[in-house]
Amino acid sequence: MVLLNGCGKKTRDPAPTTGIAGTVKVTDQSTRVLPKNGVTVTVLNTSPLLTATTNAAGEFIIGAVPAGTYTLEFTKAGLSTFVLRSVAHPQAEVLTQLPETYTLVLEPTIRATDLQATNIMATAGGATVPAVRFLTTRTTPQPEFDHSYVLYFGTQPDVSYRTAPGFLILYSGGSQTAAVRTSSWTLDRSEFLARGFSAASGTTAYAVAYGIGQGSAYRDLVTGRQLTWPNPNLTPSAVVSFTMP
Repeated sequence: MVLLNGCGKKTRDPAPTTGIAGTVKVTDQSTRVLPKNGVTVTVLNTSPLLTATTNAAGEFIIGAVPAGTYTLEFTKAGLSTFVLRSVAHPQAEVLTQLPETYTLVLEPTIRATDLQATNIMATAGGATVPAVRFLTTRTTPQPEFDHSYVLYFGTQPDVSYRTAPGFLILYSGGSQTAAVRTSSWTLDRSEFLARGFSAASGTTAYAVAYGIGQGSAYRDLVTGRQLTWPNPNLTPSAVVSFTMP
């Protein structure tokens, strides 16, 4: 087995016995299995960046990782990027094995464009409350009936799937297939909070939209809750600003 360690050098058996190790699988949008080799796994915010590349079995070991808690990014040309947060590596001299096989998916063709955000007053639970109305358009190469988006929220203008503390998967559809469709959603403060975005009321916040396809189920490494990674199209909408309700 040949793996790449964090210094970018090939390491032949015996494989590294310290660092972070894991396994991936790769599928297309119909869950058909694709080759697992050549996925780059990067430990974000390390300098120099620590990386490894998966072998034919989908295995990787990132060597020479200092003790700490990290975010891993899984990338390969043609695939949607997967981001795994809160990876605890408590001791530099041990091997941390990730607890499950993570699924990467072929990048979806659905794109989100023309995102808009408008602060409004809306009715919720019989009361009128501040809210934000988001409107976005999706496009696909071929007409489809179902379509989905994901909105990511943050307090910095460079918000993206890499940096956002909260996101909202929006499932939508229509009575007819279409290659272009515009949809809107209204969120009050309680709905932002439920999705992990807790900026103070009155804060200038930012949102960006991505089209999504087949999701990947995995468990949060801190809470153990079952989550879905939305596997976004890697071309985002423009970032828009709004005032947090």
